Amino acid sequence: MPLPQRVAAIPDFVPRDLKDAAPGHRFQLYLENWQGQNGTAFAPYKKARAQGKDERATFDQNCACVLKDLCPLPPTSQKVLTGIRTRQQALIGHYGTNGYRITTTSTAPFATGLGNEHPLENGFAFLTPYGLPYLAGSGVKGILRRAAEELALDNKAQQSGDWTWLDVWHLFGFEGAVDKGSIWDGDSVLGKAFARDLELTANHADIYRLIRTLFGGAKEGARFLDVEQHGAEQFLQVCLVGKILRRGLQCRGALDFWDVYPNPAGGKLAVEIMTPHFGKYYRGEDTPHDSGAPVPVSFLAVPAGSAFDFHVVCQATRLPAALQNNWRKLLDRAFRHAFEWVGFGAKTSVGYGAMAIKKPNAMASGALPGAMMTTTTGAATAVTTTVVTTSQGDEQIWPAATLTFNKGTGEVKASFDGKQTAGLKGEDAQAHLKSALGDDRWNKLKSKLEMKNMAVTVGKLGNSWVLKGLTEKS
Repeated sequence: MPLPQRVAAIPDFVPRDLKDAAPGHRFQLYLENWQGQNGTAFAPYKKARAQGKDERATFDQNCACVLKDLCPLPPTSQKVLTGIRTRQQALIGHYGTNGYRITTTSTAPFATGLGNEHPLENGFAFLTPYGLPYLAGSGVKGILRRAAEELALDNKAQQSGDWTWLDVWHLFGFEGAVDKGSIWDGDSVLGKAFARDLELTANHADIYRLIRTLFGGAKEGARFLDVEQHGAEQFLQVCLVGKILRRGLQCRGALDFWDVYPNPAGGKLAVEIMTPHFGKYYRGEDTPHDSGAPVPVSFLAVPAGSAFDFHVVCQATRLPAALQNNWRKLLDRAFRHAFEWVGFGAKTSVGYGAMAIKKPNAMASGALPGAMMTTTTGAATAVTTTVVTTSQGDEQIWPAATLTFNKGTGEVKASFDGKQTAGLKGEDAQAHLKSALGDDRWNKLKSKLEMKNMAVTVGKLGNSWVLKGLTEKS
């Protein structure tokens, strides 16, 4: 498919070899072979067209070659990246007890901005003017909000100390304009859970504080502040069944999320590949069927094993007294849930954007890989996790295994890198695994039937692998 003509105006002071240009600059401004010989296509693509070859396949193969040239971060870009990350670490310390920092390592490739327009058809999010990959703070907030809502969904008693719907509103803001998939969507899982917890939410100690904030003294909010007439419950019911009132209400949350600048492992980006099987159908050229040949499509990503720093500032004076003392603990839980279950960036449904972090007591496991180091400056805590595969005799650590639960047999298996253990049987063995996972994650494993990115210890028994234990992971 022909590329649109685009002329890149490169100043004289920019070296023509572009070896020291940032990846984002080369990808968005100075893309090699962007024009081709006549300004309409890549040269290999034109050659394939003339020879009657599969034009689409040749186009994608050429894209992969071009992307590989963009991956390395030159010395100047690495210096800029180090400066930005160091500056963020210094700035968060100035916020004292209102600052929050958590550092983790990705266990899967990270991709973002794939929907951005680009002649290669798969974009990527680079921050101007640095030309470096980044994850916008608004994106972090959206993921953390979803993680918090999922945790509130599990808090059926809406007990304080754990995530409640009121905590979500106080920390992330009140969103009344979003319908589909939100708590206002009665057909969604979140919507059903919110309706179930409506009475408990109406009885929350801080509900009337939120209502006063939302209406800001407007007369229409007076009836919802009447405690004797159960005004809070009326307010929630009106919001749940209608759009007019809640869409006009706005309230910002107490948390501010900063942009995230990943430090790519090995000092370079990676080229990932997806293989859609129904390309002609998606392009409107054919009906959907199973006989189509999948064509690899290349796109940029930050490789697994890269470091990510997340920074959050809390405007604590905007919070109720109880939440002022508890917001950090809640945010810890939300981040851990997002790392393990939600993911950051694009393609999270197929495992991209997963992170790993370990509990402080992992320090006691000395010989185990992935030991955690914790440093504290003021109120900001940084956690760095490194996962390494080790083996000793017939015993191995699988750092990112997938646990599966069979409802029929009650067996638990672990799989990693094409290998799978035999089913874990017996009440004693399962009780040991349940204790290691904790009730929360054990119940999730039984309900979702799968849990990814778990570090486990396995042993060789004959020609089979057996699951021996869990290398604890948050």
